[in-house]
Amino acid sequence: MANVGAMLTALGDPTRQAIVERLSHGPLAVGQLAGALPVSRPAVSQHLRVLKDVGLVFDRQEGTRRLYQVDPDGLAQLRAHLDAFWARSLAAFADRTRELGTVDTIVEAVRREVVVEVGQAAAFEIFTADMTSWWPADHHIGSAPIREIVVEPRVGGRWFTRHEDGTETDTGVVTTWQPSDLFAVTWQIGSDWKFHSDFATSVTVQFLPEGPERTRVVLEHAGLEAYAQEGAAMREMFESEGAWTATLAAYAARAHR
Repeated sequence: MANVGAMLTALGDPTRQAIVERLSHGPLAVGQLAGALPVSRPAVSQHLRVLKDVGLVFDRQEGTRRLYQVDPDGLAQLRAHLDAFWARSLAAFADRTRELGTVDTIVEAVRREVVVEVGQAAAFEIFTADMTSWWPADHHIGSAPIREIVVEPRVGGRWFTRHEDGTETDTGVVTTWQPSDLFAVTWQIGSDWKFHSDFATSVTVQFLPEGPERTRVVLEHAGLEAYAQEGAAMREMFESEGAWTATLAAYAARAHR
């Protein structure tokens, strides 16, 4: 696995940043890169060697030319590293908001649970990896129907929806990932039903085994005081039958198929 620290160090050089930016549009030869940058061809080759060594770039021979391109695996590792910082920061923000709140401003969490007749590992897998199959079709903020709902299986992973028109809408990011036992995500949809990068409540789902083929699934949506003066109204909405209650009922129906 590439060293993310080495990647960040390599990208500390503005020329290397410019090279990666140009390569993100497609493969290029050294001469093409040098023609677009205020450095010599040998200097570009040296920068490419550094980027290749840290796993951000790879090369391939095409006829008489050697083409360089961005390594998607390296970028994915770098993104996961940075996403994890963001996820932890959002979670810390939500925790600090609750700490600073007074008794009058704390909004009680919404808690729902359901028992499914499948084992703990299967219950977790259906909830996280197969959300598309059971999430209510009208529960989304996009302009087109849901095509796929994705929870990336790692801390810092995105929770988002792909729509039938090709667009994507974010819901939050993964803050805890303990397969079979527990996962937590931020819920970053405001009272205007739009995603906000600087807003976060939290959704935690526990999977408690009650037997080899029986699991109690407990969902808690907390941090609702982040909605400020609209916190009580939003809690009432999340408490309604059509919100988390209906969502867990749809999940249970899928688990029992």
